[in-house]
Amino acid sequence: MATRTTAPTDSRSLLQEQAMEGLDRLACRQWRQGASAHMDRRGLSLHQLHLLRSLQGVGPLTVGQLAERLQVSMPSASLMLDRLEEQGLTARTRDAEDRRLVHVQLTEKGEAEVRAAAGFKREVVGRVLAHFSQGELQSLLTVLGAVERALEEVLPQPAP
Repeated sequence: MATRTTAPTDSRSLLQEQAMEGLDRLACRQWRQGASAHMDRRGLSLHQLHLLRSLQGVGPLTVGQLAERLQVSMPSASLMLDRLEEQGLTARTRDAEDRRLVHVQLTEKGEAEVRAAAGFKREVVGRVLAHFSQGELQSLLTVLGAVERALEEVLPQPAP
């Protein structure tokens, strides 16, 4: 088995570090600024939107299940739900068989907010991609395919 020299590894490490920094800048600065401003106008935080998106399409969840999905404490999830319920975006109901369990689901208004956020995201991404040449779009698709394959190898697959 051949050993690598240190120069390519150092060069590769530098490229990886630059790529991570670039992706972080894109995700944290430009995207969040635009999304935060959009959600502020709608009276929502990005955390609240994330909670709404976690409920979309899965049916009612218990507060505990929702907290687990969001990786927050039950009191934090309950506090977010209080605000969302005040805005009419979520509804909580007690389980008929076990009154200790509280189920949470999106209201029609909550569904509309999630759709609006998805539309905003699609619009912004579309405007960004409009600046790419056909060759750049093809290169992006190639890179995204490589990222997806790498993620499948690195991240554990969800249980069926």
